[in-house]
Amino acid sequence: MNTDCLENEIAIAGAGIAAAAVAIQLLRDGFRPVLIDRGLPSSKGIEAISESALRLFAALDLLPALEQAGGVWVAGFENAWQSHEPILRSGRYLHVDRTALLQATIATAIDRGAVLTACHTLPAIRIAGDRAYVTIDRVERPFAAAIDATGRSAIWSRSIRWQQQEIAEIYDAIGDPNCLRGRIARIADGWVYRLGLPDRMTVGVVRSQRLRGQIDNALVNASLDLPNHTQLRFLGRRPAVPQWAAAPIQDCRIAVGDAALASNPIAGQGIRFALSSALAAAAVVRTWRDSPANRAGATEFYNELVATERQQHLASIDALYFNEPVSTTNHQLSQPILDRTNLPATVCFTGQIKTMNLYIDGLIQPSAALILADGKAVRWLGNFDLLTLQEFGREPIVTAIAIEHLRSTSMSQESALSLIQWCLEHQIFASIPAPQSTL
Repeated sequence: MNTDCLENEIAIAGAGIAAAAVAIQLLRDGFRPVLIDRGLPSSKGIEAISESALRLFAALDLLPALEQAGGVWVAGFENAWQSHEPILRSGRYLHVDRTALLQATIATAIDRGAVLTACHTLPAIRIAGDRAYVTIDRVERPFAAAIDATGRSAIWSRSIRWQQQEIAEIYDAIGDPNCLRGRIARIADGWVYRLGLPDRMTVGVVRSQRLRGQIDNALVNASLDLPNHTQLRFLGRRPAVPQWAAAPIQDCRIAVGDAALASNPIAGQGIRFALSSALAAAAVVRTWRDSPANRAGATEFYNELVATERQQHLASIDALYFNEPVSTTNHQLSQPILDRTNLPATVCFTGQIKTMNLYIDGLIQPSAALILADGKAVRWLGNFDLLTLQEFGREPIVTAIAIEHLRSTSMSQESALSLIQWCLEHQIFASIPAPQSTL
């Protein structure tokens, strides 16, 4: 048996966006991914991709595939959850057809060397030691790892758990130039959303599963600010409940995308998590091969990543449904402070540092990170390594001097001010009161 082949072949169940993404990253790392496709139809409709999620497409060199899928940029998103007067969420969103995006990403994976195998029924998986055995064309083959990218069916990652009992009924309608922007709105028995392209739009009605069926077309049109004459054409139903695998990683099997965690569609995080979990899963597999001493650490990293994502998502959904404020940790710099008078005169580094497993250069490695007040760990803001803030020491430092030190690292004045503010908000810096003057 070819040992090199055994160490580098990876079985991937599914042929969706998460499957394509993990295959592309594995190819970069010298693996040979085998996509096992049941040929199921893809979910129809329009996807809204936030501008911030484009970094994940860029990390996978998938921007050309995204361009090939077409789509339009739309400014903002309307949130009419609590009233008929929507709150405009800023930012840009790329609206793209889901099927076109899927076809472009799978084609990219195959062009780069992924093998696609068709089957009517997904073969069972057998785990023995650190190998996964899958029967393809009546021959049981060993793989170095198995990736479950079968979506909500999570065929290789049972058991699954879920919350709530909602279903999304998806409709298609003729496009309207005044309705390109996405919008969500609450209705008496659920909620509705719209996403537009110039020639068509997708409308979703999310309700308890027991209420599925006939909808009030006029109510939906009014809630989504659609023209009265808009006619909705039924496309299909799909689960809308948060769902997760009880064991997203076990032995040499890893679940990615919806197989690991399927979110409520109101979160708009499906594509982002599909790509981020794919990158993380590929890093785990590479760590198993290239740094076997840290196999347990890589496994722990992935479990914690999915658990943290699940906890944040469930908390945000609960807060939304009960009209409570959502507590989140912002790992992005806030808007720059343009005046130094908004900052304390003196600050002190108070960050707590802990060694933990981090994603670094495509591997999971033990490294130091800053622990924030809410217990979350962070190492970088953009390309800035927060651990360099230790250079300020534990003694008070004049804020103006700290800013000049940061500027000496080629950071702009505005970015340095914003970083100081962010560190104060997250208790990495503490404000030191100015000494009282004596007469």
